[in-house]
Amino acid sequence: MEAAERRGISLKRLGGWEPITTTEYEYDESGRLVRSWSQPESEWDQDQQAWVDAWAEYRAQRCPCGCGQRYADVTSEEEGGPQFVADRKVCRARLALLEAQKAAETQDVIGGARLWQVRMVDERG
Repeated sequence: MEAAERRGISLKRLGGWEPITTTEYEYDESGRLVRSWSQPESEWDQDQQAWVDAWAEYRAQRCPCGCGQRYADVTSEEEGGPQFVADRKVCRARLALLEAQKAAETQDVIGGARLWQVRMVDERG
């Protein structure tokens, strides 16, 4: 749902749905076409609107600090509520990039440009 929201499309369109357009024609007594109109199928049917409402409700229940937990759980004053443990994980690719950038701060840069590439190094040789 988050990916569809970022793109501004419905969940069913994200899944590949394309609208079907129905065209209707009106003829006079002698059989000549007097008017026609087309009506595309609605992308935002009741199911899609329900998905958007559910997604909004889900987000509204999340803690605004960004921890990803339900606000009611993390702000509970009850002694018997859920307990949490912080776990630290380090992205070694980002860490290597930051270390290389810091080491290069003292070096001259040609034309103010510096290119970086993060690649995996096989430690087995």
